Amino acid sequence: MEYSEIIYSKEDRVATITLNRPQAYNAWTPTMSREMRDAIQDADNDNDVGAIIFTGIGKAFCSGADMALVGRRAAGSDQPAQPQTATAAAPPRPPRKPGLLPYLRDLRTPVIGAINGVAAGIGFTMPLYFDFRIAARSARLGTIFSRRGLTIEDATAYFLPRLIGLTNAVDLIVTGRMISAEEALKMGYLNEIVPDDQLMARAGELARDIAHNCSAISIAQSKRMLMEHLTSDLETVLRDADETTKWMYSLADIKEGVKAFAEKRAPRFGVPKTLLNTKNQDR
Repeated sequence: MEYSEIIYSKEDRVATITLNRPQAYNAWTPTMSREMRDAIQDADNDNDVGAIIFTGIGKAFCSGADMALVGRRAAGSDQPAQPQTATAAAPPRPPRKPGLLPYLRDLRTPVIGAINGVAAGIGFTMPLYFDFRIAARSARLGTIFSRRGLTIEDATAYFLPRLIGLTNAVDLIVTGRMISAEEALKMGYLNEIVPDDQLMARAGELARDIAHNCSAISIAQSKRMLMEHLTSDLETVLRDADETTKWMYSLADIKEGVKAFAEKRAPRFGVPKTLLNTKNQDR
């Protein structure tokens, strides 16, 4: 797939995806959405990629949905719905899966958000799915939906209170205000903030450390367990942990991890993140 609204590259076991509409402050479009999904899934299916960095080019990370497109959609909603006629030749369409970004929840590869500037609307929602959120000190962030006449979108109501607590989530959602990187860090939305000119260096340092020193299959299975069990009962979590741990002990990475520890050297893990635990799938 050729990309016109993102830049996608791979180097040293790290994939980097950069939103590339600087003239529009990286405002979100359907094209950008399709390109982003294609690149992320390519990186997640590539066993030579151990981490993904996601950032924006220019002054903004992502300023939200393109307001011209939002305006056209709002105007179109005033038109009466056209009557639908069923035909014998056309089978009914399967129901559309809800949400725009839930595929990010199922990634095996850790994603590091390098928030370089304004992150608003969907630019604030999208990083909720990321594993790490690092921001430039000058970045400003906010939901903004209440100031545009919309409700929060996608998984904001699910992830945001879990990350920053209900009190802070209500504050940001109801007021729609923009906050500084410092305040976002204190709330727990961000993992860390760095000087603007050090953002990509810090994101790259973290990505390479994970990609070269951590077991890809360990990360993939641990991420799966975290995401699958956000609402599970304890017995279900323990059963999955027991089964997955037993399977992990049958793989080469645990043997390499123990050997590397004993020999006081960096591990050389080799089990691919795409390996499936078929017994776990059957439970």
